[in-house]
Formats: sequence, C-alpha cells, structure tokens
Amino acid sequence: MTDENIILIGMAAAGKSTLGRRLAKRLNWAFVDTDLLMEAWWGAPLQKIRDHLGLEPFVRAEAEQILRLHLRQCVIATGGSVVYSEPAMVHLQSQGRIVYIESSFASIAGRLTNPLSRGLAIGPGQTLKDLYDERAPLYARFAQLTVNTDGEGPDQSCSSIIRGLFRTQQDPS
Repeated sequence: MTDENIILIGMAAAGKSTLGRRLAKRLNWAFVDTDLLMEAWWGAPLQKIRDHLGLEPFVRAEAEQILRLHLRQCVIATGGSVVYSEPAMVHLQSQGRIVYIESSFASIAGRLTNPLSRGLAIGPGQTLKDLYDERAPLYARFAQLTVNTDGEGPDQSCSSIIRGLFRTQQDPS
C-alpha cells in the first residue's frame, strides 16, 4: 500500500469508525474520524452542532472540516453527509482512495439505535429510509471501491478493503 489515505464513506451506523480503527491498526496507520474533528472544532457533541446550526449550515460546516484535511497514511472515517458537497468529495479524492462501506437499509436501521442524538443531517419530514435512498447513489458515485459489510464481521470487512485496494492499485482499469 502507498502512503495515500483510505477514506471511508457511507451511512451512519454502516461501521466506518469501527472498521476505520481496525484497518488503521492492521496497517499501522493513524485513524481520523471527521465527526470527532467536528466536535473538537466546535467544542460540542455533533447533535448539538446540528441543532444549533440547522441542516444546510451543518452540511456546509462538515464540508469545510473536510477541506481543512491534509493527511498522509491515515484511515479517515467521514460523516455520512459529506457526499452532499462536491468540493469536499473532490478534495477527499485528491487525498487518497475512497471506500464506500455499504450496508443494507435493514442493517443500518437495526444498528442505528439513537438516530435523534446521532447528529444526522436529515431534513424535516425525511425518514431514515428516505435518507438512505437519497445517499446510496451518491456514495456509489464517489467510491473507488465498495465493500458490502452485511453478513461479514469487522475483520472480514477489513480484509476485503485491503484486498480490494491492493487489486485496484495493481490494475486501475
């Protein structure tokens, strides 16, 4: 593997942070969670930031956080709404390889036990299913590799990411 970053995108509760930590440990790289960077920058939990700013300013603030990143040899777990910002995604593409951590809606809904305190960028009247259906094509659009984690444990998913990135590095076509 090169010194490019590995950037994980996907829905809340898809496992980006869990996989990111494990993947970073296996590669002996640093792990960065952009949700935690947001909390450190603003000095508040993600949900309070979301409540204070409102939906659109929150999405812009998340994009601004991404645009400040200039890292090497990191596994980066991003906030789920990062895909709404084309400039943020272009910046991430320039920083490394983007991996979509894909999970079915049923898996996401089963894991997301605290949607009202999770800092989700969800609009008024929008359901979690609406959000999933809106974002899934965006994640797929920006991904250089998609790893479906349904039915796989974290170690299996990490191995799939490493194999997939190694394969695409050898044959980028």
